[in-house]
Amino acid sequence: MLIDAGNNADGEMIVNFIKEKGITRLKYVIGTHPHEDHIGGLDDVINNLDVENVYLPQITTNTKTFEDVLDAIENKNLKISEAKKGDSIYLGDAKCEFMLDPILEKDNLNLSSLACQITYGNKSFLFMGDAEKENEETRSWQKVNVLKVGHHGSSTSTSQEFLNQIKPEIAVISVGQDNSYGHPDDTIIKRLENIGAKIYQTKDSGTIEIICDGNQIQINTEK
Repeated sequence: MLIDAGNNADGEMIVNFIKEKGITRLKYVIGTHPHEDHIGGLDDVINNLDVENVYLPQITTNTKTFEDVLDAIENKNLKISEAKKGDSIYLGDAKCEFMLDPILEKDNLNLSSLACQITYGNKSFLFMGDAEKENEETRSWQKVNVLKVGHHGSSTSTSQEFLNQIKPEIAVISVGQDNSYGHPDDTIIKRLENIGAKIYQTKDSGTIEIICDGNQIQINTEK
């Protein structure tokens, strides 16, 4: 399973990274929402790997990036699968549940984010895409071990109420060095620290690899 694929320029790197892991087939590819920094490399992935299922929120945009993804899906004779809150898909013994019904607002594509909770053994991982506080408030949440922090640690996401429910032990923030948005927001870092989460940021740690056997979690980083 692959969730998101970085910017347009990252496509080849991501395909090579996956192939270096000995993976040539992806059962599920999930594009959380149609922003370029999340789906930019998806066309490369779909064009260069054997992909069975593609999940995207039911919202469109007129960018070339989005059109490239649609073209790749069409070229492989695939269809876009819809994910509704409560729907589950399975990868071996791991369960992936879609946690949100996308909020379809053209003016804020972040709200259309597909959020997934993956449970394997007694460990759980929550991937929030760029979902914002408005999404977080649409449901109650349960404790997770690992949080992929929403919207790169922006102040629009990861509310205190949300964190009080999920109480992650580990928080991972995907964020560029010296990015123009000022991500992650200091307020979010303090909230995560205050609940005792160990924080990893790609701008500091580089590649963050988390290995889980269902009982233990091991974290490796490589700049």
